[in-house]
Amino acid sequence: MTSFQRSDFGEWPTHGLERVPACPLCGGGKRSILHAGLRDHAFRTAPGEWVLQRCEDCGCAYLDPRPDAATIARAYERYYTHGNEGGPTESDFARLRRRVAEAYLNARYGMSYPNAFPGGQHIARLFPRRRAYLDVSYARHLGPATGDNRLLLDVGCGNGAFLQFAAHLGWTAEGIDNDAAAVAAAHAAGCRVSHGSLDELPFGAGRYRHLTLSHVIEHVHEPLKLLRQCFELLAPGGRLWLQTPNLRSFGHDVFGPAWRGLEPPRHLVLFDRASLTAALAGTGFSGIEFRAHPGVTVFMWEQSRMIARASGRSARGMRRKLLSFALGVHVAELCEALRPDEREFLTCVAFRPEREEPAGA
Repeated sequence: MTSFQRSDFGEWPTHGLERVPACPLCGGGKRSILHAGLRDHAFRTAPGEWVLQRCEDCGCAYLDPRPDAATIARAYERYYTHGNEGGPTESDFARLRRRVAEAYLNARYGMSYPNAFPGGQHIARLFPRRRAYLDVSYARHLGPATGDNRLLLDVGCGNGAFLQFAAHLGWTAEGIDNDAAAVAAAHAAGCRVSHGSLDELPFGAGRYRHLTLSHVIEHVHEPLKLLRQCFELLAPGGRLWLQTPNLRSFGHDVFGPAWRGLEPPRHLVLFDRASLTAALAGTGFSGIEFRAHPGVTVFMWEQSRMIARASGRSARGMRRKLLSFALGVHVAELCEALRPDEREFLTCVAFRPEREEPAGA
């Protein structure tokens, strides 16, 4: 999935950096360095060396300094997007796995991928963890649409695969993405998608019954502003589904600065369960509930192992961890089952209350 391209890192232009003196979530000033000297070993497209700070008040982590809004696009110049699945860098094995997954999705959810592997849904039955991963990735704990309001908005919708799925369940699905190539792919698939951001486009307050944020919040400069916008867009009783890397995951503990979830400098703010809960509650959401996403661990560990090797992290302790990779994945999955706070992803649902308390109540 990820292409580890060879390139010189170089340096980020100093005029395109901004300082973050206070925590972007809680405003606290007490912090400590979590990781220093981070580079974009995942995609090798963004120049520069980065420092990840850990807020000692709320527990989140954030880059300081970080790319500013005017230059952040440079970090995505050769970035994998949802619009280029099946591109020229895809390996034969990855292509086969994708086509088998597409056959499963066609059979299970009525999707219409044209290049699905014939009979691949039967192969998928042999891999229950992979099926569970696909179920959550595409379904996002979404059920069939009921009631009068069936409007759904996917923020950061990519090529529209989830929008197609939601439409099959009876939702009136809309999307928005700031990646022009992904938007073009979504349009080609017949999806209703806007190009831009929530700041730039008019969306009606209280319009949507369901919003999704799949690996979006960690990319934005102002995550609380994004959550407030989502809250305003939801109708009373409406639901937000959100997923983001978990800073306190078992994988982060094992791989440290090579953990796939860090992804500097595109991931500007990273959450643990407590800081994400506080951010959601602080922007008005209630009924916050965290869910499992099976099958994520092996993907995250495979990617982290590749980053560890690409970054030359060959210390003896890391070698032991890499040599015991298969065992480590099984231990991590067991640990996550017993200690949900250590899952690789934070996957949660939250609601805009049906009735809101008046200010000062």
